[in-house]
Amino acid sequence: MNDTDRQARIHHLQNRRHALLQRREQRGAPVASIDMELNVVRSELQALYEVGRLQAPHRATQHGFPLQSRG
Repeated sequence: MNDTDRQARIHHLQNRRHALLQRREQRGAPVASIDMELNVVRSELQALYEVGRLQAPHRATQHGFPLQSRG
């Protein structure tokens, strides 16, 4: 998965999470099943964010520009 695909998937999952959270607030919503789906979405987002963190130093140094820390 390239970075563009990863960013698109993150955007899709964030939108899905937002929709699920709105649906969860509705009266009579199936909260347990929505929570299960939210957990799946959250797990996939965390995995995609981790992939981005692992790739970030590689992208920053491949053109001769070391990654600078903010501190």
